[in-house]
Amino acid sequence: MPLFYEWTRDYIKELRLDDAGEVFRVDPVLDSFATDNPMDIEFGPDGALYMLEYGDGYFSENPEAQLSRIEYVGGGNRTPVPRVAAAPTNGDAPLAVEFEGGGSSDPDGDALTYEWDFDADGTVDATTPNTAHTYRENGVFDATLKVTDRTGRSAAASVEIVIGNREPVVEFVEPVDGQQFSFGDEVAFEVAVTDDRAVDCSRVEVNYILGHDDHGHPLTTASGCSGTIDTPLAGGHGSGENLRGVFVAEYTDPGGPDAPELTGSDQVVLVPSG
Repeated sequence: MPLFYEWTRDYIKELRLDDAGEVFRVDPVLDSFATDNPMDIEFGPDGALYMLEYGDGYFSENPEAQLSRIEYVGGGNRTPVPRVAAAPTNGDAPLAVEFEGGGSSDPDGDALTYEWDFDADGTVDATTPNTAHTYRENGVFDATLKVTDRTGRSAAASVEIVIGNREPVVEFVEPVDGQQFSFGDEVAFEVAVTDDRAVDCSRVEVNYILGHDDHGHPLTTASGCSGTIDTPLAGGHGSGENLRGVFVAEYTDPGGPDAPELTGSDQVVLVPSG
């Protein structure tokens, strides 16, 4: 049975075919799953279904973006679901980080055991759902939580911690959310960047995206902390459709000797005046 997915409506469905290969029914698949703009699905050699999700937002770093592995369990015990959160996820050493794994769950209601490895050295550093750790050296660390149910089924999730650099804070001064504009205008922009290193405005990139329903079409780009950007209306889109002007500003800092570059972003949505 063929499967298909739909970006805007966030679903997966199956096509039921008759003996002649014609579609006679369309049924929901995994309708209890919450998807976030599925981009691709494919069965792996292990028999699991892998789903790539874009997440919410327009051409920016989306925290909901993920690759999901979905496996079928017929009447047996199911794998627990780990959930990991950390704050802060970047900064200078020494950095105290609070970790939360209490949102992890087991679909069969089994009690879980918890094993934290803060620096990917294979050593269990903590065994409580929520915990803390102080990083004293610069570098990039994958902090991993492994959860195990009563039958020994386990799963793990990780969060990246960057020590030695701080993510820049990017904010639109103008335009502002809800501001009106007309397609074809040159819209003035000003972007404020706060970082722990000297800010290089040439590294600021502003993108204009034609927002249409729950997706977007990137059309023009400008650089700098201030300037103007064109706002064309892409072919095939009429002014009466559900359209918006989405502006995304990004700044990537230069990183450090022991830490990678980090990117901060901000987004505002403008409303057509006509």
